[in-house]
Amino acid sequence: MKVKVMCLVLCVFVFASIFCGCGSNGNTEIIGKWVPTTAKTDGETISYSELGIDEDQFGLDFKDSSNCTVTLAGISCDSAYTFNGTSVDLTVNGTAYKLSYDSGVLTMVLNYDNNRIEFSFTKQR
Repeated sequence: MKVKVMCLVLCVFVFASIFCGCGSNGNTEIIGKWVPTTAKTDGETISYSELGIDEDQFGLDFKDSSNCTVTLAGISCDSAYTFNGTSVDLTVNGTAYKLSYDSGVLTMVLNYDNNRIEFSFTKQR
């Protein structure tokens, strides 16, 4: 009887140690395709659709492996990212970007010709 109990306890420990690493990925919240919803510049917020830019020209596609595809001005680049729950550190062609994350919205700030433009992204469902 003691041998059966010991074998059962040993099996439980083996399975527990195997499945211990199967927890949820910390990147789960951002994995998927993100599309721009608004752009803010000079204090004015404009819906992305009002800008007249095709949807495939700008976006983020985060993958489970800490890799992503970033599309800027219609050019797609494979990139790497780190998500910490409140921000995403993103490296695109050697340039580092920090995107803020809050309540399902990613915000990316870009500077074009000394003009600050803040893009908000939401995850496609």
